[in-house]
Amino acid sequence: MQHQPFPPDATRPPQSKFPWPLLALVIAAALLVVTLWLTPRTNKAATAVMDNSMQPSAQVRITSVRISPQEANSLSNVNVYGEATNMGTRPLTQVLVSAMFHSKDGKAFMAQQQPMERADVEANKVKDSQDLSAEPLKAGQTVPFRVSYSQIPGNWDGKPPELTVQQVTAQK
Repeated sequence: MQHQPFPPDATRPPQSKFPWPLLALVIAAALLVVTLWLTPRTNKAATAVMDNSMQPSAQVRITSVRISPQEANSLSNVNVYGEATNMGTRPLTQVLVSAMFHSKDGKAFMAQQQPMERADVEANKVKDSQDLSAEPLKAGQTVPFRVSYSQIPGNWDGKPPELTVQQVTAQK
């Protein structure tokens, strides 16, 4: 007599007629569609306003630039003074200014970025300076400023650096 397992088809698992792999693919596709549908979209009106906003260099106008270098150990610390005008519509609490220094042969060799400070000037002398966040630069206002740059190498040509406004922070 031949040995028969109990139940008769115990070695073969039951086969389902339902297409489970196809159902899994349909559910995955539905989840993908729902995810893409609920993803936030770009607000085109807000994007247009941001694209048309003023560049940092257009928000602050720098004029009457002069320098005051102090030399020590063949390095210079340079204070740059001048006047800054807020050309924007909101008060500014920080202005980051980049200075490009040139060598004696006229080539740009060093750039530094430092925050602008409001200078307290009396009789053409700077008594004190304070951070713009303490007293923001109001829209349309012109104030004396100071920016301090340090460790400028000895091959600097001694002329005022090229100043560029890199970043502004406006009061909310």
